Amino acid sequence: MPDANELLSRSREPVYLQLATIFRRQIESGAWQPGEQIPSLDALCRQYGVARMTMHHALSQLDAEGLVDRARGRGTFVKAAGRARRPMALPTSWHEAVAVGGQLSTEAIVESTADVSLPTDLGMPCDFRRADAYHFLHRAHRVDGRPFAVGEVYIAADVFAREPEAFRQGASVPVLDRFPGLTVSAARQRLTIVPAGAEAARALALAVGAPVAELRRFACVDDVIVYYARIEFPTEYVCLDFDLLANPS
Repeated sequence: MPDANELLSRSREPVYLQLATIFRRQIESGAWQPGEQIPSLDALCRQYGVARMTMHHALSQLDAEGLVDRARGRGTFVKAAGRARRPMALPTSWHEAVAVGGQLSTEAIVESTADVSLPTDLGMPCDFRRADAYHFLHRAHRVDGRPFAVGEVYIAADVFAREPEAFRQGASVPVLDRFPGLTVSAARQRLTIVPAGAEAARALALAVGAPVAELRRFACVDDVIVYYARIEFPTEYVCLDFDLLANPS
């Protein structure tokens, strides 16, 4: 098994930030309890094979986040239990996507001024027909004032024209779901973990290259794709819970 110093050398991220992440997980997992004194600076330096200044920066990061309390001459103590897991989970069905979408606030980033086509590669299997033209929206979503997702959305132009302000002001799935006479006949999504690019990192308050959940999703009406989206979420929203002994349908 590689030692701690070798593990830290595998990443291009500054060592002190890697250490801060390790210690943050110790707190969040309960391995370091609130009120507990953590190992001394010298002990941590020996354990991870780093200089005192590097370890000092790592602990200062946790101090700035309010997770530890550093008392001169006494040591460093866990101050808080860490950030609570966000209460909203990534939707895994159309009905869940409708419910989640209804809770989000929307901030426009870019909107097309003319009709566009779907990307050639949707990044997932899709044999359905494409509409003649689409309207493009690039926007960010928040829940309770915190970044939830950033996405690129394509809505069939004739569908967008029915209620353009509704699509501009909120998540697209709830708008589609409430249209009278419009029934979604097929819908699918694919989730992968990818590194955050500059735009996603900025919108989600993450570091560039941090892992994010990329969700690609489409919905069809009468075998025509009326909605396609590529959405990125912080990975802390990803929680997949399955009954492995459930009867197959």
